[in-house]
Amino acid sequence: MEPKHSEEMSLLLSTYMDRFVMGTREQLNMKIRSQVLGEQLENSDTDLHNAIILCGSKGEGMALPCSDGDYMIINRTVKVMYPDERIPPNMAHKTILFMREADCNPGYVNLELGKAGQSQEEERLYNSLVRKDSLIFVSSDIYREQQMDLLRTNLGVNFEITGPSVASTEGDSVFGFECKSWPKEDREWVTRSRLYGWPRQTLINKIVQSGCHLVPVGDKCSDDTSLQWRISFVTAEKSLVYSFSHVQHKVYVLLKYFLRQIKDALKENIGDDDILCSYFMKTILFHAIENSSNMFWQDKNLFCCFWFCFNILITWVKAGFCPNYFIPTNNLFKRKVHGQHQQILLNILKHLSQMKWMCLSVGDYYEPIWKSLSDPSVQTDLQCTIPPWKIVLEEDLQITDGLMKNLLTERVTFKTITAAMHLLSTSQTNFDDIYTYHYAMKCLQILATEQVFPDNMAAINNKKRYFRLKKGELWMIPTAVFGTELLHLATFHFLTGALRKSLKMSKQVVALCKTDHSDRYLREVHRHKCLRIAQRFERLQKIFTQSLIFHHERMHLPHFSQELCRKYRQLVIPPLPYALFLTFLCCHGIGDTEGSAKALQNLKDIQYDDVNGGQKQWIVHTLLGICFQTIGDYHRAVQAYWESARSKTLQYEWNPAIERIAVVYLCMYASQRSNKV
Repeated sequence: MEPKHSEEMSLLLSTYMDRFVMGTREQLNMKIRSQVLGEQLENSDTDLHNAIILCGSKGEGMALPCSDGDYMIINRTVKVMYPDERIPPNMAHKTILFMREADCNPGYVNLELGKAGQSQEEERLYNSLVRKDSLIFVSSDIYREQQMDLLRTNLGVNFEITGPSVASTEGDSVFGFECKSWPKEDREWVTRSRLYGWPRQTLINKIVQSGCHLVPVGDKCSDDTSLQWRISFVTAEKSLVYSFSHVQHKVYVLLKYFLRQIKDALKENIGDDDILCSYFMKTILFHAIENSSNMFWQDKNLFCCFWFCFNILITWVKAGFCPNYFIPTNNLFKRKVHGQHQQILLNILKHLSQMKWMCLSVGDYYEPIWKSLSDPSVQTDLQCTIPPWKIVLEEDLQITDGLMKNLLTERVTFKTITAAMHLLSTSQTNFDDIYTYHYAMKCLQILATEQVFPDNMAAINNKKRYFRLKKGELWMIPTAVFGTELLHLATFHFLTGALRKSLKMSKQVVALCKTDHSDRYLREVHRHKCLRIAQRFERLQKIFTQSLIFHHERMHLPHFSQELCRKYRQLVIPPLPYALFLTFLCCHGIGDTEGSAKALQNLKDIQYDDVNGGQKQWIVHTLLGICFQTIGDYHRAVQAYWESARSKTLQYEWNPAIERIAVVYLCMYASQRSNKV
């Protein structure tokens, strides 16, 4: 392809990625900002036992469709340091582990018990201690197994160990420890000369001051890995990715897309589709950016930038050496990319290299990018200007998406609310205003659902019960203005017997959910005649839709007692099916047979809806089954519960549909016996 044509196609590719893959610069900045704010607020209460870090693609804001959510869970009662460092006074009550050199490749250490802490919650750590000669070390293998057993016991879900992670169908969790010291074997990264000024010295200083983490996995090339812990630079890597230019972000996503598309070929020819992983792609990009001019990374050079990285990959595979970005002597290819597999992989990459632009047409996991780019009608659309209302709509939807994910684990205390209010009072952008306000009010709502949970009110008198209910209602009102969040208040009114209030709110949400975002948005645009940023808060209130999450120890309908029977369980329900379900219950409760029949029919109609149907959430079938069981139609109830049991969707391990079927059969048997009598 001629250079000029390549530049033109690169500009089209850049626009394509803005519109269909990752969003514009402004949208991506909002996504990253929401990640930063969310993590900061999530971990603002330092009295909590653990800190949570969102890792992987989602933590970097670079997630492609079907990317998992990975978490690093940091035990705050444990600190790691070097033996020659002084223990600060504020760590006197903590467990101290010393980093010792491990007999393996760079990037791994042993952790020696330096001082036992005062926390009563370190049973799993102490069960992982192993004596070696006169010293006591923490076994990474035992510690990882201990954490997996704890999760299995609490959640009742199957987990397996993959590397340092405890993995399930919902995502991976890595349990680790924080070290505020920068690794000694990584001093070269801090001091090495950088011809092109990336990363900036201020970012390097910030990264070094943040330290690193230790995660429980050993060097797979070692004979004995049981005492080895890997040094993790997850927070440093996130900071580096956040510093990318928009074009560099696009190249990162292209590399991840390309890797996903060739997975089947790797599996077929090598037998291992993990011989290349996204971490290798990120490592390549770090090295590429550090060793090239910022002027190179432009939209018109987008494919050239991708090709630059692709050729680095080929060079490294040919050499059998992929240098870790922080510890270059650590060869990331050492375990898998060698011998026959190395040669097969090199042949595959060389074949793809000959295809040039057409390499973006391989694979079918995602829609091939080149297929779209070579379509004249798509090219014409990409060259057209997007209407201003649609640009603002996309930005508003991005903010809405950030608000929906702003509580990683819904761990809420008054300290987190205080932290959110402090950020709100000092924020200097409209986005920060909206995000921190919603975060604080969402925390208040969650505390309200704990306050009015029946088990928390059992031991108080009627007067205190009344005041607690009124307080709970007041705490839920601020978030109720955000679209489907009104359903929490509707649930509260249903539980307190105000069925008509609950019915009115449920119908309001049904109408909201049934209206397409763009249609609703256009009405707002025409009503306001403009798209001022100051009106964003009001617009968001009308387009905000979020699934409801119910917990074992928070307010929920008694109908879900089987789903929420365990302490750590939660139940996720799409807003439209839940609004229809609540509408049915309210109509049934007030004797409105016509209204309940209509709500039941609407709930039946959406069972196989692409967005709200049971193929997305098994609970949607269960809701229908509960409705049928409520009106005594046991045969249809069993059929709905059976559909629920067959739906292998989110958290299907927690689905008690089979137990529900057993209960219905008991009801049928009892009904038949009573009829005979």
